[in-house]
Amino acid sequence: MGVWEIEILMTETSPTVLWDFDGTLATRPGLWRSSLMEALNKHEPGHRVDEEQIRLYLRDGFPWHKPEESHLHLVTPDAWWLNLETVFIRAYQGVGFNRKRASELARFVREYCINPERFILYDDTIPALKHLNEKGWKHAILSNHVPELPDIVKALGLSPYIDFCITSAATGYEKPNPEAFRIALSITSNPKKVWMIGDNLNADIRGAEAVGLPAILVRNPGGENVKYYARNLLEAASIIEANI
Repeated sequence: MGVWEIEILMTETSPTVLWDFDGTLATRPGLWRSSLMEALNKHEPGHRVDEEQIRLYLRDGFPWHKPEESHLHLVTPDAWWLNLETVFIRAYQGVGFNRKRASELARFVREYCINPERFILYDDTIPALKHLNEKGWKHAILSNHVPELPDIVKALGLSPYIDFCITSAATGYEKPNPEAFRIALSITSNPKKVWMIGDNLNADIRGAEAVGLPAILVRNPGGENVKYYARNLLEAASIIEANI
């Protein structure tokens, strides 16, 4: 899917909620380290590597670790994943594999990472989306995520509720970069009423507030540091309704 290859379903005046995905609408436990471990379990049975060893090598190198930079050179799926293979190779070398074998293993990670069966919807996700839909709100996902995120969203059964799925891998900008939010607003036809909901204080909340959007922090105990905090998505929906 190209940068702007997204079906337009919304009108200019539709009030819109921008949703983060991972950690907000759904979760994929141990997303990156689990994917590397799955590749190891399949292709190196009997290995003695554990997830904590892998985690040490995944602390940088992803596009969202440098959100102040654009990544327009990575907006095709193959280019995006090829760039990440260097991170995976480093991790596999770090836990003892030689360069050649590390490179081979790195190429398998993609298929495990994008497997929609590994993602779990939160219990309140669809009820919150439906509730706000019934109140006239439209929904767009704005996430720092993989190129295949729209396919994952569809496989999870969210398509009836989500009007746009915007992944940073397709736009070249990661939250909290202001351009990530400007692109989302442009894609959603610049609605007059917009809220951002997410679990990351910096990327979702501070990023949205920096471009003038109200934002609700969810599923994160750091609620004392924000204007709007909700323990779950239905509470977040209530906050939106109370502030129309």
